[in-house]
Amino acid sequence: MKRRFFPEIIVLFFLVFGCSQGRSDFSQTEHTVHFIPEPATAHDTAVVHAPRPFPEPVRRIAVLFGYGYNDDAFVSSALEKLRPAFGLVQDGGAVIPLVFPDDFKRGGTARISALSALLEANGADGLVLLGAPEGTHAALARMQDAGGGSVGYPVFSLLPQDDLLGMEAGCDLVLEYMPAANEGAATAEETSVFVSGNIPDLLVRAVGYLSLFPQDAVDLSGSAYADLLQHARQLTGSEWTVTRYVDPETGLRPVNHFVIEQH
Repeated sequence: MKRRFFPEIIVLFFLVFGCSQGRSDFSQTEHTVHFIPEPATAHDTAVVHAPRPFPEPVRRIAVLFGYGYNDDAFVSSALEKLRPAFGLVQDGGAVIPLVFPDDFKRGGTARISALSALLEANGADGLVLLGAPEGTHAALARMQDAGGGSVGYPVFSLLPQDDLLGMEAGCDLVLEYMPAANEGAATAEETSVFVSGNIPDLLVRAVGYLSLFPQDAVDLSGSAYADLLQHARQLTGSEWTVTRYVDPETGLRPVNHFVIEQH
């Protein structure tokens, strides 16, 4: 059954991100849970835990680091942003980092088909793909088949390196970088993997936006066509321009596929 996506999420997203005036990282201080412990007594046997440096997780969101974004330096940079904002799952937080191909090796061979098992083993109920490798769409399709047509939770794909039609079919939002036409074909080929200092911030925003979905929301099927563009713009923030993707051969505009460009 398709579920309605509640419009209040956009208002809440403005409250969470709007105060940062364009910053896509979260303030660790703002999200620290403060408490005032009562004086201990001789009969007090309760365990006192330190406050979390990140919000109590609502979802467990897997982040897949794929082609162009899977080197140690980039992953470390991204995790430095994600850890204080949401926490990593091993620390009781929300983010499940998965690096392709390292975390997908079976018998010495990396297989993206292991995605479903990894997500299930980690209890994921949200997925953000960054640089989705070839074959990711097939893994998502198998998950949809097993789930009666739905993965079971929202899936965002940022800067995919996989088949675009497959990405559109398997994801709620697909955000692709495309160089301007005047940059030339050679430049377009060189920038097929787009790396920027702002990508970790974009990743933080994507995880933050997904985490605002109600737990019973499995996709964006309750949103109108125009709303998907609004969702994409709220996700990316003011540092990016978002436009609808137009298929160069057919002129068709997929409802969930958008092109992003930095200001």
